[in-house]
Amino acid sequence: MINSFIALLDSGIGGISVLSELVKKFPNERFLYFGDNFNAPYGNKSKQELLSLTLKNLNYIFKYNVKVLVLACNTLSVNLLGKLQKICPTEIIGTFPPVERFLVKGEKVLLLSTEKTAENYQGIKNLDVVGFKNLVCDIEKNAFNLEKLNFENHIDYRAHNIIHKKGYYDTVILGCTHYLFIKNKIFNHFCPQKISSGNDFVVSRLEKFLSKQKTQVKYYQNEPLFIGDCAKFNHNFYVNSGHLW
Repeated sequence: MINSFIALLDSGIGGISVLSELVKKFPNERFLYFGDNFNAPYGNKSKQELLSLTLKNLNYIFKYNVKVLVLACNTLSVNLLGKLQKICPTEIIGTFPPVERFLVKGEKVLLLSTEKTAENYQGIKNLDVVGFKNLVCDIEKNAFNLEKLNFENHIDYRAHNIIHKKGYYDTVILGCTHYLFIKNKIFNHFCPQKISSGNDFVVSRLEKFLSKQKTQVKYYQNEPLFIGDCAKFNHNFYVNSGHLW
């Protein structure tokens, strides 16, 4: 495990919301990030398209010495984690909306996600779900100027059977890692008691994995390595997105 990476895969900049938390939590680990920005969003694609893209991307990622792979993408995790765990040579950790955690408390919960993720959570009692078609594209497009993004433009009040009364929902769950970057806009629209995501679950799972490793090497918070065609774009966003946290 010496000189090996913790690799993160997402459809674009969304997984940087996960990467930022992991770097803070595990400053002595080495991180590698692959964002497939050219094929974003993933939430509008079929499972076969997602699998084809992911296998191609993993062939590139596994050219590096990777000890654990984090799917920093809810869409990939919800739809492909089981299949990928059977064929990949390393441990894989997924990112999932923490729906059950809040439903068991009897809270009024709203899940915001991509369309593909939303398909897996429709029909669950006491859970309202919205799958946005183009919100990820808008976030990617305005990555360096997110104050320009108008969240309300993505809400179809006729199609989305949800309550828009401020403060109605106890918890709004962000079921897409991209949405963390506009959480203030989402909070201002719904005014819930809290906003949650699956990122803390990733931190917990990775902590358990690393605790079982026999060799621990100190890297003194190395800069994450960004790879792929959009490496420079993603690196620049990582460096300049500190104000979002």
